[in-house]
Amino acid sequence: MRKEILPPVSTTTTTTTTVKFLVCLERKPLIATLLALSLVMIFWNLPPYYHSLISTARPCSSATTITTTTTTILSSSSSPANFTASLSATPYDSKPSDPNKRVFQPFGNAAALFVLMGAYRGGPTTFAVVGLASKPIHVFGKPWFKCEWIPNKNKTSIRAKAVKILPDWGYGRVYTVVVVNCTFQTNPNSDNSGGKLMLNAYYNESPKLFERFTTLDESAGSYNESKYSPPYTYDYLYCGSSLYGNVSALRMREWMAYHAWFFGDKSHFVFHDAGGVSKEVREVLDPWIRAGRVTVQDIRDQSQYDGYYYNQFLIVNDCLHRYRYAANWTFFFDVDEYIYLPDGNTLESVLDGFSDNTQFTIEQNPMSSVLCLNDSSQDYPRQWGFEKLLFKESRTNIRRDRKYAIQAKNAFATGVHMSENVVGKTLHKTEKKIRYYHYHNTITVHEELCREMLPASAKNNVTFYKKLPFVFDDNMKKLVKTIKEFEQKKIGILDVKNFS
Repeated sequence: MRKEILPPVSTTTTTTTTVKFLVCLERKPLIATLLALSLVMIFWNLPPYYHSLISTARPCSSATTITTTTTTILSSSSSPANFTASLSATPYDSKPSDPNKRVFQPFGNAAALFVLMGAYRGGPTTFAVVGLASKPIHVFGKPWFKCEWIPNKNKTSIRAKAVKILPDWGYGRVYTVVVVNCTFQTNPNSDNSGGKLMLNAYYNESPKLFERFTTLDESAGSYNESKYSPPYTYDYLYCGSSLYGNVSALRMREWMAYHAWFFGDKSHFVFHDAGGVSKEVREVLDPWIRAGRVTVQDIRDQSQYDGYYYNQFLIVNDCLHRYRYAANWTFFFDVDEYIYLPDGNTLESVLDGFSDNTQFTIEQNPMSSVLCLNDSSQDYPRQWGFEKLLFKESRTNIRRDRKYAIQAKNAFATGVHMSENVVGKTLHKTEKKIRYYHYHNTITVHEELCREMLPASAKNNVTFYKKLPFVFDDNMKKLVKTIKEFEQKKIGILDVKNFS
């Protein structure tokens, strides 16, 4: 027990004052405790403003892995030579002396300056950095980039000219797609000792305000010049756009079996899952994945960045550069579209005839998604989609969307329907050699496709449905038996039965 010894006093007034003072001292620990608890509660209930402070006042370095690219974010204020100011940390006078002086106070960040998806070698001296960027900055401002190679050994860094490409034709929303091409005068890793490709991303014309980060880390001994010249791993590569929505596993099964047959064994398919690869769709693709024919990349995090149509321009550009030297030809089309060769053409002969062109576009045959023949001999529920949807919309002299194939080694960026950033010629008059059947609005249909029945006479006549003309076309149906036999041979009867 604490004992308090009071000093001797000579007067009553002095004694009373001293006692009050000591009582105050005794209460101070309690007051301090209450004050501390109050401060804790205040901080606990503050809004999460500190998130914006963390996002703008970055540490000197942090590591983020995106696909196969190692990304290190470096604040450009990490050294005096690379000093930059944070946008949200820009000082302002909260109480100006002039009452008519208005103050604009920034809080948080509306969009990132750059969102890196991947960075890839485009050859001995060139690299491509693929990502998203704030669309208003690129539409109304003048941001720019600078490339730099930092060798692993203690050597002088090498700088290169950076050329930015905006390949989404203005369709971007909050974010637009940016492809940055970095071209060095010579191979920056000629001794194969490894190094890092750095990118400076500037907010505007001023060189003082920028972000600096590592886009590619090339380890020692990993550079292989032979991969940038033929023969390539595949003859044909498929780059799929973002798969989203409630995709039908049956439609995916039919599409995959058909095109695995169409493109042959030396082909590969790259799908991008933006939420459309359900458990059932995955079961359809798994046998082809095990056979080495399919790669599925999880891109669901793209939903955090508001770009055009599940960021499909970003996805096709990443696929273009990621697999730039993987195949002779890279095809871009959707999973409700089927490539077809009329008049007995072979794919090899057609593409040999197109080889002087960097890319060619493909005209579509638009098919009805609901019309079938009223034929009691047909067991439609057990038939494949392209086995029973046999009516083609027959208007002529109108513009329809086209899809395309490209020699990726000659492209700097690409689009959904064709590339505008290529070296070489583009061929459009291809309809007599190659076409595609488009079964629009079928890929997410899980019930029976045959919803409108036409009489047998429709096989020989033009039928108008919702004021559009349709004619009978059974070219795809003639291939069904061959495709089903191919599927069973390639992935096994047991796997096939699991999908029936």
